This record gives sequence, structure tokens and C-alpha cells, in this order.
Amino acid sequence: MKTIKSIYSLLLILALLATSCSDDGGGNLPDLSRVPIPLLTQVENSDILIQDPAIFQGKFSVDLLFPEDVAPKFIDVVITMNGDYKTIKVLESNLTSFPTVIDLDAAKIASAFGINVSDIVPGDYFEVGANINTVDGKLIPAFAEVGNQFSADIANFPGSNLKIKYPVVCPLDLDEFVGEFTIDDPNFWEASYPVTIEREGENVLVITGFVEDPDAVIKVTIDPQTTKASVSKQVFAPVFFSYTNGAVEGSGEINACENSITLNLTYTVDQGSFGSYGLTIKK
Repeated sequence: MKTIKSIYSLLLILALLATSCSDDGGGNLPDLSRVPIPLLTQVENSDILIQDPAIFQGKFSVDLLFPEDVAPKFIDVVITMNGDYKTIKVLESNLTSFPTVIDLDAAKIASAFGINVSDIVPGDYFEVGANINTVDGKLIPAFAEVGNQFSADIANFPGSNLKIKYPVVCPLDLDEFVGEFTIDDPNFWEASYPVTIEREGENVLVITGFVEDPDAVIKVTIDPQTTKASVSKQVFAPVFFSYTNGAVEGSGEINACENSITLNLTYTVDQGSFGSYGLTIKK
């Protein structure tokens, strides 16, 4: 573990402080220093989408990816709106104890930007990050108009999470997805055709008429917290052309603003697989 930490600390340092060789050919680099890497994590069961700003309840923790490595002097938690990295607002300042859990609601966001909660509308998004203030006086900003806070090696390091994004979406009401819909399937079935959708329980949509077969049914499970859709492997036709047990499985997303569902499905039969294809279900 110490070896891994040393390697990635070195990568971080080089990403932050790399300079070109001097004109005299000396190639001298400034003294290198270690800097901490923030870790932002959404708290389980907290809202990760802003569906209704009036009742949005976000919660996240601010920690260090390597708690036993060099510590910051302090961290400021900052937020941006719609990718505007010129306008960065402070949510919490001078954090020195980690992990620290921070509550976030629409009123707090609106206050930071000097707007009303009613001004937060679908299509907006907010990003939360951590400004690192080091013990030797350096500032490693979370957001910048050019470049990133850390290299891709750090951003993609297992367990790393440098920022949190809160998209604003339309409130999800699964009753709006009941009735007559159309499947657009240009690649696998190469057609658009009508289907009927019914609701089963709290979070399952039952689609009848799949692949233009009145007896073919698939069930889509919706996670209302994330608006993600999932299709567990299921047989929609015992006989599918000259094959047996036509089945699908896959995932996608539900869009409450457009009353649509996008799915990427893998089609299989007992004899093999046809591959994966995308489709859209819309009103």
C-alpha cells in the first residue's frame, strides 16, 4: 500500500508542478511537494438528483483519499452552476477535520448564488468540489477555466471521487408512463411500433407488444432516486423466428421531462447472442 501511495503521490506532484527545461539546458525542476487528494462521497440514501428543489435533500462527506498521507491546512468546499467556472461560490470554509458530512438543500444552493429556489429549473446542474489549501500556502482549486485540479491518473484512481454533480431534472411520476407508447428501434428491429405500458408495484413498468408481438412482454425496473432503468434477463418469446427463448437484458434511463425511456438491450436466444442495441420508448 505504501508503494502505491508513493507512486500516485509522485504522479500527482508531476502533474501539478511539471515545467519545461530551462533555456540554459540545466533542466532544473523546483522542489517538489506532496499535496492531499480530496475524496467527496454522496451519503447513502441522500438525493443525488434535484427533482423537486423544494424537497431536495443532498448530503455528502468530505474526506481525504489517503487519510494517513500529508494533510491540508484546510479545505473550502465550493460549488459551480452550469459549468461556469468563473463564478465559484463557497459552501463551507476552513474544514480541518475529516471526514466531515455536509447537508445540502436548494435553499443553501440558491443563497450561495444569490438566486431564488424557484430559479433552479430542469436542465441546470451544480458541481461540488474541494479547494485544497496546503500547509505551505499553495491553493489547488477544484475548478478552473483551463485544466483540471488533478491529472487523469488521480481522477481515475480506484476509489477516487474529486467532484459531485447534482443535475436538476423533472420530477418523476411513473403514472405518466402508463398507456400507449411507441418504441423506436432503428438498429435491432429496424422499425417503430406501438406498445402498451402498465405499472406493476411501485417501480416496475410492464411493456406489452415488444418486437411487434402482442404476446411479448418485458419488465423494466426504475430506480426513482437515480432515474436509472434496468432490465433483468427475461424471456419475451419462447420461440423467436427459428430460435428458442428469445431474451433481453440491459439498462438505461428514464426522462421525466420528455416522457421517454432509453434502453440498451442485449438480445439472446438459446443458440447464441445477437448483440446489444439501443431503443427509445416515447409517448
